[in-house]
Order: sequence, then C-alpha cells, then structure tokens
Amino acid sequence: MKRIDLHTHSNVSDGLLSPRDLVRLAADEGISAIAVADHDTVDGIDEALEAGGEFGVKVVPAIEISVDHEDGSLHLLGYFIDHHNPDLLETLQNLKRAREERNILIISRLNELGYAVKLEDVRGMSPNGTYGRAHIAEALVASGYFSDVGSAFDALLNRDGPAYVDRYRLPLKDAVHHIHNAGGAAVWAHPGTHGDRLERLLDRLERWKGYGLDGIESDYCNHTMQLRDRLRSLAHQHGLIYTGGSDFHGSIKPENTIGSGPEGEEIDYKCLIRLTERVERVRSAKSTP
Repeated sequence: MKRIDLHTHSNVSDGLLSPRDLVRLAADEGISAIAVADHDTVDGIDEALEAGGEFGVKVVPAIEISVDHEDGSLHLLGYFIDHHNPDLLETLQNLKRAREERNILIISRLNELGYAVKLEDVRGMSPNGTYGRAHIAEALVASGYFSDVGSAFDALLNRDGPAYVDRYRLPLKDAVHHIHNAGGAAVWAHPGTHGDRLERLLDRLERWKGYGLDGIESDYCNHTMQLRDRLRSLAHQHGLIYTGGSDFHGSIKPENTIGSGPEGEEIDYKCLIRLTERVERVRSAKSTP
C-alpha cells in the first residue's frame, strides 16, 4: 500500500522546512502523496507542487484554517482547493492582517517580560513575509534565550503561556463556504486534541454536516487506535469521510513523524481515495444550477 500524509506544514506558516524540502523529505521517506496544509495561507503551494513534479510526489493543495463555532474554536482542513481563487485569497488576506496584529501584541508582551525581540527580527525568520508564533520562537532562539523552538513554545507561546494572545477566526460555517467555493472539501482537523470538550463537539457533528462539513481527521498522528476507530464509525454514521495525517511541523513537534498515523501506524491510503471522491461531489454540487 502506498504511504500518504494528508496533514503537513511548511515554514510558510509554522513548520520548519520549506515547501520544497518538505516534499523532498516525503519522497525520501517513501511517501507517495502529501497535503501541504499551512495555517491560513496558500503561499507555499506553488513551490510544493513544483517540487512534487521534481521528486515524484503527489501534492494535494490544502490549507488549515482556525475557526470559531458555537462552543469555542477548532481547526478546519481544506483539501484540493483552488489556491488562486480570488474569494479565498481575499479572505486569507483579512486573516493575515488579523494574525499580524496578534503578532505585534505577542512581541509587546515578550518585551514586557524582558525578552528583547523586535518585529523586524521576526519578519526576517519568514521566507515570504507571512509569520507567526513559530517565527517568533525562532527569533527567541536566535537571540539566545532558548536552545530550541519547542522550549520557547513551552515557556512562553503555547495557549497557557504568558506571551500567548488569541486572535480573530472565521466562523465555521463561513470557512466551509470559502473552502467549497474554492472547489475543496472541508475536514475537521485532529478532534482528539480537544480533550474533555471532545464529547460535546461530537454531538455537534450533524449540525456541522448541515453547514457542509465533509469529513473528520480520524487517522491523526496522536490519536489512539480506539479513538481512530470511533471517529471512523461516526464519520460513516453521519455520511462524512475520514482522513488522516501526521501534522508534521519538523523539530518543533518531534513526536509528529511525517507519514505516521495513530500509534505509529501508516495512514490508510483509502483516506486519499475517499477524499478525492468527496471533492468530486463538492465540485459537482457547486456546478449544478
């Protein structure tokens, strides 16, 4: 069975490898298909697609969007999107502005805490001007405050950290609309990371299906096999697909190995087949008057 990974990140958002190097790593690891799903940006997809042709890896154009819903927030994956869609690009530009405002607030908090990090230092860590917490962490490492990015996150930048700042997110229903409008399928990312809130969120699946949700990421790197099987069953019950990925970022998340699913198992190739079929349904429905 061919190996796949439908959830990876490059340094265009908060991963540590360039899109090209990410695809090259996938090829080196024997992975036949990879989704590059950077946070709130599609700026790395063209480079990844070019690298896919160079290294013989199928690259799925994707994105991961932070969204709000009735009971908090979650991450939504958009697969096989037209990453040049004008409506999507305008929406992402608005999110970029919100992210930049948040970054300025984070840097201000760091300065108040005694960390002499400047905005221009952080911007210098990003290859294309899109920067976030990972780049702030890199600037902290470059300034000698921490030995690695993970330590900077643990000490300051994780959700409970003293320099963490929340930010604006799209409503879930709107995010699904933008993904569908760009010809893609919308999948709830890593449900198991919601901890004690998971049961309440699972009760909302039927409502979210009404919004157009297409699937659940069941075969996630840090899910147990038991949770994977339960999420697959719920997907079937609600008429959704299931997908899978490692959420690879590089050394910032060393436990998330590229190509790995729950408990180190390979990600089921059927995830890619069913995802492709779902995208065809979305596009067919979009083109029907």
